[in-house]
Amino acid sequence: MIAIACSSFVPVLFRYQEHIVIILIALCLGMCALEKKSPWIRNPLDLPLWLFIIWVVCTVPFATDPAYSFAEWKKFVAQAGVFYWSLLVLDRCRRENLPQQILWALVMGGTVLAIYALVEFVHDGGTWKDRFIRAHGYGSDYNWLSTYMVMALPIAGSLLVVSYFAWARAMQVLALVLTGAAQVFSYTRGGWLGHVAQGMMLALLIGGRRWVLGVLGFLALVGAGLVVASHSGFQTDTVAAKTVDTRLTVWTIGLGEVSTHPMVGIGYGNNSFIKKFQEYSAERQVQLPEQERIIPAMHNTFLMVALGSGLPALLSFIWIFVALLRRLIPIPWLAGRNDKVTVLAAGIGLAVIGFAVRNLFDYMFMGSLAHLFWLLAAVGITVTGPGWRMARHESTSDDVASLGRIA
Repeated sequence: MIAIACSSFVPVLFRYQEHIVIILIALCLGMCALEKKSPWIRNPLDLPLWLFIIWVVCTVPFATDPAYSFAEWKKFVAQAGVFYWSLLVLDRCRRENLPQQILWALVMGGTVLAIYALVEFVHDGGTWKDRFIRAHGYGSDYNWLSTYMVMALPIAGSLLVVSYFAWARAMQVLALVLTGAAQVFSYTRGGWLGHVAQGMMLALLIGGRRWVLGVLGFLALVGAGLVVASHSGFQTDTVAAKTVDTRLTVWTIGLGEVSTHPMVGIGYGNNSFIKKFQEYSAERQVQLPEQERIIPAMHNTFLMVALGSGLPALLSFIWIFVALLRRLIPIPWLAGRNDKVTVLAAGIGLAVIGFAVRNLFDYMFMGSLAHLFWLLAAVGITVTGPGWRMARHESTSDDVASLGRIA
């Protein structure tokens, strides 16, 4: 699990990672069969996740390209397999430090990726003046880098809070600085908005509405500063609305099609848009004026789900996020709980919030990014479960008893 957390930051390794996970799932199922124990770990995501999986496969026959939609559905099922495999491993191991070690591995992987991105950014001539050159991940682009950083930053922050040793705190501070710099120089506004959502939720958890208003005021000043800078010749491309216009165009087309096929959609998968609307293919767009060209995709995971498999699929998909966040950031957290488990769960919850916001502007629920999401979901559900808390308490009691015998 630690190796998968680290390797997920290198998308070119995804195929090997996927095959290894399938092998590990088969081995775990075989061990459970030999030991005559159920591999099923009940969790709050079971109902929405299986509703989504079943509904999407039922809509495949109505797709524009059923073979493509079925292949995309199988990819999602394989990604969900990472979630259930991770839950099983965490449940059977019952090692108190394993969830935190996985989170450490995730932060280390994100930090190494941030270092690579910053070095390449400087080497390519990137500058703070504008985003004509943007930081990018290894084997991926700035969109992937931005999404990785959205997930890594809150985890590093939560580990900083719960770390006891000075060297551990120093490493987390360094990770925060490097991943934050990589996020800034990715110049990806969707990623920045993900951090805005995380900052507002963190302010609400720590200080309530006053802190939220303070964060909003600070963000308003930052936004105004960018606008003023653009009028002075700095960050003009960052402030430009051309990519916003592209998204509004495809969202309008997609929403119109959703209203026509509200129950079954046109086919699950990001490429179903271009399969349905072939007039927006690359070959035909080169014949259009530059200002009329669009990138032929929905640029929104949630709208892609609604367009592909209908509103029932969208509701189930949203339910997955809501059920997960209710487990990670419950209302009692607002009453002042600040134990180690709660802090780690809140960090994972903030990563989930940022990931969801990031997917409002691009389709990023895929490949190794999806593996990271499901791995974080499994860790979060495990550490907040009563069974793990009980095992942790028993482990602490055994340690105390052993020290007493030694004394």
